[in-house]
Amino acid sequence: MKQRNKAGLLISLIILIGIVAIVCFSFITYSKIIKDDVLNISKLTSTNIYSEINNELTKPIFVSLTMANDSFVKQWLEQEGTAQNQDIIAYLEGIRDKYNYHSVFLISAKSLDYYHYNGLFKTINPQDEHDQWYYNFINQDKLYALDVDQDEVDHQRLTIFINCKILDDQGNLLGVAGVGIEMTYVQELLKKFENAYHLEAFLVDQNGLVQAHTNPDLIENKNINDLALYTEMGSSLYDKTNPLNVFKNANLYNQQYIISHYIDELNWYLIIRKDTSALAQSFNKQLYYDLFIVILVLASVLLIVQKILKKHNALMKKIALLDILGVLSNRKDFDQNLKNTFACRRDQPWSVFLMDLDHFKDVNDTHGHLQGDEILKHVMTLCKKFLSNHLITRWGGDEFSGIVYLDGVQAAEKLEALRIQIANDPLLLEFNVTVSIGVTQAIDIDTEDSIIHRADNALYQSKSNGKNRVTLH
Repeated sequence: MKQRNKAGLLISLIILIGIVAIVCFSFITYSKIIKDDVLNISKLTSTNIYSEINNELTKPIFVSLTMANDSFVKQWLEQEGTAQNQDIIAYLEGIRDKYNYHSVFLISAKSLDYYHYNGLFKTINPQDEHDQWYYNFINQDKLYALDVDQDEVDHQRLTIFINCKILDDQGNLLGVAGVGIEMTYVQELLKKFENAYHLEAFLVDQNGLVQAHTNPDLIENKNINDLALYTEMGSSLYDKTNPLNVFKNANLYNQQYIISHYIDELNWYLIIRKDTSALAQSFNKQLYYDLFIVILVLASVLLIVQKILKKHNALMKKIALLDILGVLSNRKDFDQNLKNTFACRRDQPWSVFLMDLDHFKDVNDTHGHLQGDEILKHVMTLCKKFLSNHLITRWGGDEFSGIVYLDGVQAAEKLEALRIQIANDPLLLEFNVTVSIGVTQAIDIDTEDSIIHRADNALYQSKSNGKNRVTLH
């Protein structure tokens, strides 16, 4: 029985280990798949943002370049002084109305006059710090450049200016033209992506200075190289050889992807930070929940299986101790009960008896073994009912053994009453079947063999003295 229980526990343990292993393997596999998906989605998101920002900011570059190469603008600048100011102002206003830009401007290199679509705004002054951008730009070897600055014309609103040089046929500088996009427009664009994809987006220049972000306090004031997260990546964050650079930053509590996109037309970098910690925590939480459910279900199944096995084992034990005719238990049950009685009733009287059917062989010889089995079952049923508070088992053939939990005299009286009932039973009278019984009381020096030996001697005396009697040894 212990071996069966151990086998059941071993099987349960193997099943548990197997299921836990499958869950863990599935977790590792799906975790990798999800991480790959998150990375791919992050790359795709970055590409989408890059495309839209590139499109939104490249268009004004083309408009500015178109203005700088417009023959009307060049001719007007060459004839400045004699040409009507209203003509260029109307031109700038037309560009503004057509493209709906926040600012459209023109600066003459000859007069340094700053024209706006609203009219002549001012004259550029090299001593004015607000005008330093102009001198910095014309001294650069660039045809156009982006500059984030406050728009003096429009209440110092933060604006992204696209500045383009206007050159004559000989390459001489005629002036600077361009358009301005209000920073809030770019911020709304970034915010839309941040809300949609749960990420953070920066536009930075080649030195890491923030040029656009949803937080206006960072613009032109914060360098991402000063942030620990980006410092670790160093110059590789600004690698222009690869259009898309991906970095992973992970520790015990956080897991983030940093994606760097170089926008050649702007000479800026789109930096995307995607924090997957919440997703990882959610995934881990779901794993623990699934594992808990699996273990709970498995524990319930194992508990049910254990109960079934326990019932099955009890049934098998009962079957193993049951006589083949199915009414009484067998000699093995008698041996176990005899051993237990010796251990448990040392201070209480009890007796052992052996019983044999008289003339039973004649029944088998005359009426056949099937009828003999019916007689045996009938006797067993009578004995089981009569000795319901005691023990009676089939020893083998037509012999029976049992334990009566009384002293020898009381046991003999009890068994005598049983003998009389059997002797007067109508069915047994028909076949002339009676019983001979030998009984003996247990004593302190008894062993299992000695007490059975005395009961056997008592039975022999009953048989020798004419059968159908009870003998107390």
